[in-house]
Amino acid sequence: MLTQLSVEAWLIALAVAGAAVAVVSAWLMGQRRQAGRRLHPSDHAGHALAFHAYHDNLTGLPNRAYLMQALEHALAGPDVDSIAVMFIDLDGFKSINDTLGHEAGDAFLRAVARSLRSSVRDRDTVSRFGGDEFVVVVQSYNGMENLVRVCRKVLDLVSQPVNVAGQFVAVSPSIGVAVAPKDGTVAQTLIRNADAAMYAVKETGKADFRFYEEGMLEQARERLALTVELREALQQGLLDVEYQPKRNLRDGTLAGVEALARWHHPTRGDVPPSIFVAIAERSGLIHALGEYVLRCVLNQMNAWDEAGQCIDYVAINLSMHELSRPAFVDTLHRVVRSYGVAPTRIRFELTESTAMREPGETLRQLVKLRSHGFDLLIDDFGAGYWNLGHLRELPVGTIKIDQSFVRGSQSNLADREITEAIVGLAKKLNMRTIAEGVETEAQADWLRELGCDVGQGYFFARPMTAAAFSRYLDPTVAYAG
Repeated sequence: MLTQLSVEAWLIALAVAGAAVAVVSAWLMGQRRQAGRRLHPSDHAGHALAFHAYHDNLTGLPNRAYLMQALEHALAGPDVDSIAVMFIDLDGFKSINDTLGHEAGDAFLRAVARSLRSSVRDRDTVSRFGGDEFVVVVQSYNGMENLVRVCRKVLDLVSQPVNVAGQFVAVSPSIGVAVAPKDGTVAQTLIRNADAAMYAVKETGKADFRFYEEGMLEQARERLALTVELREALQQGLLDVEYQPKRNLRDGTLAGVEALARWHHPTRGDVPPSIFVAIAERSGLIHALGEYVLRCVLNQMNAWDEAGQCIDYVAINLSMHELSRPAFVDTLHRVVRSYGVAPTRIRFELTESTAMREPGETLRQLVKLRSHGFDLLIDDFGAGYWNLGHLRELPVGTIKIDQSFVRGSQSNLADREITEAIVGLAKKLNMRTIAEGVETEAQADWLRELGCDVGQGYFFARPMTAAAFSRYLDPTVAYAG
C-alpha cells in the first residue's frame, strides 16, 4: 500500500514529466514555423530533450512521432497538392543481421540513412519509421516527372553496395508512393496507402517503386488476413502434403516422389501454393512452412518403410529464403537424423522467386547441404533466374526442365529446341534431367528418345494423398506409359 509521502512524491514526478512534455511540444511547434527545418540538439536542456524524443538514436533521423506531426503540419498548409510520401522497405536486410551480426546491420542502416538524406532536398523529411523501414516526405516536388526522378534516385542510391565489416553487402529496396490530396489528406492515410503500394512492389519482384492505386489497400488487408490464417493453419496442423510420382523414362520404374504442400482452407477453398508460399516468404513463415512439410514427409517415409513400401527418395521444394538462417543446414540435418531417415533419401528442389541476393552465402549453404548427403535439383530451369553461371557453381546433380517447355513442345519449335538444348547441356555436365508437365504419351516418347532421364506429370499420375499413394504403390497398378 502506498504511504502518503510516496503518493505525494509520485504526483510531483508526474507533474515534472508533464512539464517536460509540454516543453518538448512547445519547442517542436516553434520549430515547425521555420519552414520545416530539421531538429538539432543544442546546449539548452529543452532542446536536447526534444531532439532525443523525436529522433532515432541509431541513425539520427527524425522518428515516427516527429514524422507524423511534421506531415500533419505540412498537410494543413497551402501546398497540400505537392506533398508525396515514400514508404521504403529493405528487402533482405534480415540476412545481413543473421550472417554478419547486429553491429553490421546497424552500420548498414546508418549508411542507408545517409544515402536517403543525400538523395532529397533539405526541406524534405527523411524518417526511420522502425526496423528496416524508412519514410520520406517530399514537399513541393514540382510535377510527377520530378517525383519519378526522385524515386529513381532514391532507388539507385539505396541499392548501392555498402562496405560493412570489410564485406560489400546490398539490399533491394521496395518503395511505395502516395501523393496528396489524391491518396489522402491525413498523415495516417497517406502512410498507410504508401505502405500498401510498397507491398504491391514486393509481389512483382522488389527493387522497384510503385504509386498507390485504388484496390491496393484491400489487397494488403487480404494479405494480412491470409498471413494470420496461414500461421494458425501451421500451428494447428491443418496443411496437407500430397505426393506426385516421378517415373524413369527408360523402363517406367518409380524413380522417386515429390512432396507438395496443399492448403484446403475451410472457407476460402483450396489456396494455391503460389499464393500461400509467397505469403510465407514475405511474412517470415517460410521457415515454419518448410519444417512443417519436412516433418510430414519424414513421418510418412517411416510409415511407408514399416509397410514395406520403400521409396528411393522424396523431393521437397526449398525456398531460397530458408537459406537466410546460418543454422538452417545443421538444424535440418539434425531433424532428418532424428527420424532415422538417411539424408540421401531427401532431395531438395531449389526454387527462386527472385534472384539470389547473396550468391556467396547461398552457395556456402548449398555446399554444406550437399556435404551432409542431401541431393540438390535445380527447379524450373530455363524459365526463371537460373543461368549458366549458377549451373557451373552450384553443387547440383539434376536439372528439372520447366513444364512450360514440355507442354509447348508439340506446337512451338522454340520450346522443343530449348528442351533439347537443356538435355544436351545436362549430359555434357554429367547431370540428370527431369521433365515436369508431361501430359501425353507423345511427350513421354519424345523425351525418352531425347535422352531425358525422368518424367513427371499428369500422364503418369496427379499429386495424391499419402493414403492414395500407398495404394498407387501396389504392384498390381500398371505403369501408364
